[in-house]
Amino acid sequence: MPRRPVRGGPAELRGHPGGLFAPLLALGALWGTLVHAPAAPAPPSPAPGPAAFAVVGMAALFTGVVRAPVTGIVLVAEMTGALSLWLPLLLARFAATVTADHLEGEPIYDSPRRP
Repeated sequence: MPRRPVRGGPAELRGHPGGLFAPLLALGALWGTLVHAPAAPAPPSPAPGPAAFAVVGMAALFTGVVRAPVTGIVLVAEMTGALSLWLPLLLARFAATVTADHLEGEPIYDSPRRP
């Protein structure tokens, strides 16, 4: 584990997007959990817990950065077993896709292909 940060930087400098998968999911889970705090008092009452927000955050960030909407939803649902979250996952995927398209960025795995 301590070697990963040391080897990740030089790989990025050479144009290889190695080691992005787990950090994307961890950052998405963090954002989802942070969104839970202000959203918890809002209806429906009983609000879903922070774990549900973390799962939706993982799928949304993965979808927006990698630009693979179906893969993001299926991957997160398979990893977490959260099959009851299909509707929130679809809504988050839609929002992430629209936002990424509006910002006109390229998918992270296509960036090394630039000349």
